[in-house]
Amino acid sequence: MDTTSGNDHSSEPATQVKSVAAGILGEFFDALEGEDGLADVSAGLRKMVLDDGVFAELAIRAAMFLDAS
Repeated sequence: MDTTSGNDHSSEPATQVKSVAAGILGEFFDALEGEDGLADVSAGLRKMVLDDGVFAELAIRAAMFLDAS
């Protein structure tokens, strides 16, 4: 039984999942940006998560609570 014929696009689902996740997160950041006082937080989170690919809890907390030290 040959099972390799259906695996020609093995990297394709990961790309689709990443683009779906990026779309959902992008919509979340858009909504967050529309809230009073959260535009700066949204911009920082968007850059960190979508552009830089950082999902570390400490980095996300630092971006969310700008005045915390």
